[in-house]
Amino acid sequence: MPVIEVAVWDLERLSGKALTRSELEDLLPRLKCEVEGYEGGYVYYEATHDRPDLFSAEGLARALRGLLGVELGLPRFEIADARLKGVNEGPDYRPYVFFAAVYGARLDDEAVKQIMQLQEKFHVTYGRNRSKVSIGVYDLSKVKPPIKYVAADPDSVRFVPLDFAEPLSLREILRKHPKGIEYGHLISDYEKYPLLIDSEGTVLSMPPIINSEDTRVTEDTRDLFIDVTATDPRTGLKVLTIIATSIAERGGKIGIVEIEGRGGSLATPVLDPERHMLNVDLVERLAGISLPPEEVVDLLRRMRMDARLLDNAVEVLVPAYRVDVLHPVDLVEEVVMAYGYERLAPVFTPPPHPGREDPLEVFTRTVRETMVGLGFQEVNNYMLTSKEVLYTKMRAEEIPTVEVENPRQETYSCLRTWITPQLMEVLSRSKHADYPQRIFEVGDVVLIDESSENMTREERRLAFAVAGRGVTLTDALAVLKAFLATFGLSYSLVPTRHPSLIEGRAARILVNGTDVGIIGEVHPEVLSNHELTVPVAVSEINIDELRKIILSQNEQ
Repeated sequence: MPVIEVAVWDLERLSGKALTRSELEDLLPRLKCEVEGYEGGYVYYEATHDRPDLFSAEGLARALRGLLGVELGLPRFEIADARLKGVNEGPDYRPYVFFAAVYGARLDDEAVKQIMQLQEKFHVTYGRNRSKVSIGVYDLSKVKPPIKYVAADPDSVRFVPLDFAEPLSLREILRKHPKGIEYGHLISDYEKYPLLIDSEGTVLSMPPIINSEDTRVTEDTRDLFIDVTATDPRTGLKVLTIIATSIAERGGKIGIVEIEGRGGSLATPVLDPERHMLNVDLVERLAGISLPPEEVVDLLRRMRMDARLLDNAVEVLVPAYRVDVLHPVDLVEEVVMAYGYERLAPVFTPPPHPGREDPLEVFTRTVRETMVGLGFQEVNNYMLTSKEVLYTKMRAEEIPTVEVENPRQETYSCLRTWITPQLMEVLSRSKHADYPQRIFEVGDVVLIDESSENMTREERRLAFAVAGRGVTLTDALAVLKAFLATFGLSYSLVPTRHPSLIEGRAARILVNGTDVGIIGEVHPEVLSNHELTVPVAVSEINIDELRKIILSQNEQ
């Protein structure tokens, strides 16, 4: 979690209250911030990733004003009459740009420092080191709107980058400027680079690398222009809202920018609050405190939300700069934080029954022991893998898959939908060992299921593989028969086609008429993709379904 540095005197002038250390150590935990220490008039605190609006003094002061009772309810931001124009003609690999302006801000050295800190904390967290989001803040008086986001030739455009005295071409900046050296890999492989220019061709910045020295924000700046370029539009819009509303806490009015391009128009920043409903009974059910509805309303207003009673529910308006309120449970957390965790009385609630191991885990352990008894060696793989492993190398058709947004490594970019591909990866890495090789894994896979609350469904599965010279489907069938016999089960086979398996040597497994899995010989192309020179027979069985069949059989 990022550590934020804030001058206490700056926090006091923004919050309108004198703040002692004991008060800070009481109030900051109510905002999920942890005080790390003090030095030279500064307080250092750790903010959670889900509260980026607290990454600077402005946002923290705004929240403190609510807890201190200085201001209650939804913050109101003044909107400037003037509307600027923006144009999006940027490169396809970084397609989104969002703009805002702030007029009449009162800045000094500490305020400028906080703006820069807010940018950098966003860059390393939500921005994924600028790969997902990058931010630029400029002196609006030094540019002439409309502002254009374009794809520029890296050798034909020159400007003076921040902290330099001489102009450089875009390509030279990647080689010579410290920020270009650090972040140049984000754009260097493309023919054209992102660029922000005004109507007269003045360069504001080369996102996501460096701003222009000509548009630097100083203590004398009063009107500011903000850009956010992004690969994800929702994140980009939220970041812009937080930046604009934070700077506006310095006494400024927010300016709306109408952006043309990418097939339509958009006015940013988006400041409309989000509406949620909270059942008052949920507070008692989850937090164990019985509060009158009027007090729930008051506590939410202290957390800078608007709230009003509607029968036994509370209508809540959450400010646009909050990114962490997604569910009524989050609103309960806000109520409890405003109420004060230290006021909660611990209550011992004896369990209705003693704890016990989950029956599925008991059955899973039996499955593992059975496979070991059949001469197999257990392997364990991560649930995170890649589509290349799951589908490409297996010749398999891609199905809806839970993917990691902006993964740090492509190797771990999605959740597995079946286990067999990872067994093939293990065999591929074990070619130096003697054959035959008999391996298995029991674990979970995740499938898309739109009927469930979180849109996914987990299945516990057993997958095993037999590799060696002369291995055929018969070897896998012998294992399957012995495995099921252990549980008093018989099976039948239905021929099937599967792109990962040899046609005519693949079948669905039916137990008591229920489809529990698949068995077959691995296709030669799949073997080649894994650099295997011996045949492999595999099977994958749904353990959840198998357990249900056994329970049903025992009840009869």
